[in-house]
Amino acid sequence: MFPSERHWTLILAGGLLVVAVLALGPAFRPTAHTPTVTRVALPPPAQVQAAAPEYPTTASVRPLISGRVDLNSASLEQLEALPKVGPALAARIVAGRPYRSLADLDRVKGIGASTLAALTPLVTF
Repeated sequence: MFPSERHWTLILAGGLLVVAVLALGPAFRPTAHTPTVTRVALPPPAQVQAAAPEYPTTASVRPLISGRVDLNSASLEQLEALPKVGPALAARIVAGRPYRSLADLDRVKGIGASTLAALTPLVTF
């Protein structure tokens, strides 16, 4: 059964409507709600060097760390005494030797921004 002339008229009109909507669609979209992105340069972080803690020693007690810990010569036990450093991270620190800067230490897996900030006043190279 063939479509009648009326059906052809509706099909043609529907097709033209689709073409018109696709062609004119972007003109009807509102642009007032389009978000804009503004980039602002942040100031560099302040470089504050806090003093490393000095722990008292007695004849029978000697702390594992006192002052700054040299990452290139510290033992595993001394590294584990640092905040946020456990046995696995201490082993990765030893495996990553030698260190010349905080950037070298930052490359060690498991050292993030907060750990690096906690270790900065406590370590030396």
